[in-house]
Amino acid sequence: MTIREHLLVLRDSWKLIVGVTLAGVLVAGVVTLLTPATYSAAVTFYISTQSTSSSSTDAYQGSLLSQERVKSYTALLSGYRLANEVDSDLQLGEDPNDIAEDISASVSPDTVLLTAEVLDRSPQRAEQIAGAVGRTFPRLVATLEQPADRALPPPVTAQLVQGPLLAEKPVSPRPVLFLVLGLIAGLLAGVTVAVVRRSLDRTIRNAGQLAHVFPKPLLGAVETDPEITTTPLFLRDRPQSAAAENIRAVRTNFDMLNFGQHASRCYVVTSSVEGEGKSTVAVNLALAEARSGRRVLVIEADLRRPRAATYLGLPGAAGLTQLVSGRVRFTDVVQGTGTSRLDLLAAGSLPPNPLEMLESEQMRAVLRDARNRYDTVLLDAPPLVPVADGLALSKLGDGVLCVVRARVAPLESISRAREILSSAGLTNIGLVLNGVAPGESGYTGYYAARADPGPAPDLEATAGLHARPPSGSRAHARTRN
Repeated sequence: MTIREHLLVLRDSWKLIVGVTLAGVLVAGVVTLLTPATYSAAVTFYISTQSTSSSSTDAYQGSLLSQERVKSYTALLSGYRLANEVDSDLQLGEDPNDIAEDISASVSPDTVLLTAEVLDRSPQRAEQIAGAVGRTFPRLVATLEQPADRALPPPVTAQLVQGPLLAEKPVSPRPVLFLVLGLIAGLLAGVTVAVVRRSLDRTIRNAGQLAHVFPKPLLGAVETDPEITTTPLFLRDRPQSAAAENIRAVRTNFDMLNFGQHASRCYVVTSSVEGEGKSTVAVNLALAEARSGRRVLVIEADLRRPRAATYLGLPGAAGLTQLVSGRVRFTDVVQGTGTSRLDLLAAGSLPPNPLEMLESEQMRAVLRDARNRYDTVLLDAPPLVPVADGLALSKLGDGVLCVVRARVAPLESISRAREILSSAGLTNIGLVLNGVAPGESGYTGYYAARADPGPAPDLEATAGLHARPPSGSRAHARTRN
């Protein structure tokens, strides 16, 4: 991953990173509260040599001897023998090994000062043991350094010069240190999880990635709308939203595609897999087309899982299947939607053989009739990868609008959809990237910032939904040369 991609990961996953970081701080706080306090008491010894000569050479050698002894005495201070002496001095009756674990030794650099530190949960006990170390360690050194001739003094002695000193505050836990470490650990864990999750993510996430996988014109990106599950017709219900403005931009970019010499255009709206929002895009795009002055027909051509009629709030019991079967006339099943110049041909009853019906000559006749009546015909088709219906319909239209939902559409499915369309010789293809994160579509909220946006243009009352005939009825039919 490049630096830019890593930065995009941080931007897209900031909520996850913040959450994991806060969890790290919380864990550190809990550990701080649950960790028993530990107190410290210390004693300091001065290690010196006994010399009967006053020459500088003897003094220097004595200093070297003291420094060498200091290194050995650090192990002696935290060893079993001294701990046993401390236990005897205090009459604790404890295992000397347990006492030795509480004692540590350190040497001040370039000196002969040796410090012993005692850690314990009880400040009184820490100070008590440190005092015993201060008394017993010089005696132990004298015993170990005693020459064979007991008339001679030990060449090295240890003198207590400071202590025992009890620290005013516990040395552990350290709340600030623990919280900082928790913050750092949580931040690193959050970033790691975000990067790993992105590395394992096999879905389309942005326009650049989509262009690499499916190199066709991108007509626009539609932002995620949190209310889309309850009110999918956002162009009508929330005309000032970012998603509504995005759909208007998609409609404008239709002119990028070549529709040949057709006076009207028939466009197939599909996707690679289910759940990418093709039906939502289709009905909102149809509404945008109608408001631009064109007469528009939405054909609910997904005969397996139709959605368009539900989104438009219309019944779908009678429609395309009855029309293709020849049991009804075109004007009998086309419904007005309550918006001028926008009609719907619902799916009707679901047939057992949808592919055969969509590939039939009767279906072609229905589309020819629709072209004669409307400026724009949008077919809400099934997805391309799971079933062959989408490809069959794509061959009947002037162009294909493939809806790709960010963070849902797998890369493999998008590639497969491209191969399906390419193998059929279809080149007039446009893409819509659906469900992008807020702010990624390029919409700035200019219109949404108006204090009084006013009523949406060309919007009729829902109460009069079926008060007039479809805009594409024979009374409105256009003639062709």
